[in-house]
Amino acid sequence: MLKVDNLTKVFNKNTINEKKALDQVSLHLSPGDFVTIIGSNGAGKSSLMNAVAGVFIPDSGEVVIDGINITNWAPHKRAGLISRVFQDPMSGTAASMTIEENLIMALKRGKKRSLRWALNKSKREYFCSELEKLGLGLENRLTTKVKLLSGGQRQALTLLMATLEEPKLLLLDEHTAALDPKTADKVIELTCRVAESSQLTTMMITHNLEQALSCGNRTIMMHEGRIILDIKGTERSNMTISRLLEMFNKASGVQMNNDRMMLAGTL
Repeated sequence: MLKVDNLTKVFNKNTINEKKALDQVSLHLSPGDFVTIIGSNGAGKSSLMNAVAGVFIPDSGEVVIDGINITNWAPHKRAGLISRVFQDPMSGTAASMTIEENLIMALKRGKKRSLRWALNKSKREYFCSELEKLGLGLENRLTTKVKLLSGGQRQALTLLMATLEEPKLLLLDEHTAALDPKTADKVIELTCRVAESSQLTTMMITHNLEQALSCGNRTIMMHEGRIILDIKGTERSNMTISRLLEMFNKASGVQMNNDRMMLAGTL
């Protein structure tokens, strides 16, 4: 479903700040695959996701979704295929608009816009039904402005908005990192439930190793712009955090002992 072939990207070429963010990265996902992406800071995780999302055009390589080569497409053109949830709960929603207004915008993502909102009784009943699944009581607050919601409520709403029309690919960019642990656990539970029930092809960046091994069906680890580990199947089912760190140290040649990725999930 998603084919990333030999992506390479170098930022600030021919300067003292030159940085190879992606080094011939290839990643193929089948429909319904849920891959978690881990690695230390600067490993290339966000660069890979940004390349897929169209934030920048790679120097070489291709991004293909469902047989369509989207390598040179602008982000807005990819909106009909890709949904993304960011780390900041303030992103992804319009704070001054109501919950129902945000949801109707989500329904129109990637489609031709008009001046007509088309908010009617059937749409509101549909929104209430979907919001009720979140278990946060938001189905009773359709006319509440989003800026009045808590960070966890807002991120849950953003997740719903991103999956309302079932995109070809869902991108989750450390979407629980800004939340407190209890709220983060709730949003992760919702994420796994939504992705599984709709069989959404998903990529999720996380620094939490427990999340990396418990969510989805596949874990990749990046280092210096490359994928150095791709863990799935029985190997992943039997994987422990300590073993994962051992594998990273062996594959990268770097001893990881004081990194945010290591601390998350082990404290």
